[in-house]
Amino acid sequence: MAIILLTVGMMSLAGANAQTVTMQTMAQNRTSAIAIARAYMEQVRTRDPWSIESEGAVALNSEGQVAGNGAYRRTLTVTTTRQNLIKIEVSVTYPRGTQPVQLTTSFFRGNGLSGAQ
Repeated sequence: MAIILLTVGMMSLAGANAQTVTMQTMAQNRTSAIAIARAYMEQVRTRDPWSIESEGAVALNSEGQVAGNGAYRRTLTVTTTRQNLIKIEVSVTYPRGTQPVQLTTSFFRGNGLSGAQ
């Protein structure tokens, strides 16, 4: 009887350990996706606001570098909300993720006349 109880306990521990490793991997993948999205959003914010356009999916590795077989996918969606205001959304899908990481910001497009004489 003791051996049966010990076996059941050990099987439960093994299952819990496997679940812990899976959850840690998912958390690490999500953290990498957030870092990729933040870094790309900052890169986009340095561009000329009039040249920012939507981009299709790009495959990336966990460091955010373009890789043909990368496990992460990044997209950029630009939507004009008002005459000089755009909404920028960076979306990153990641391995085993059920929903992508999405960062959104608004960007004002000036009239292009600042500093002109």
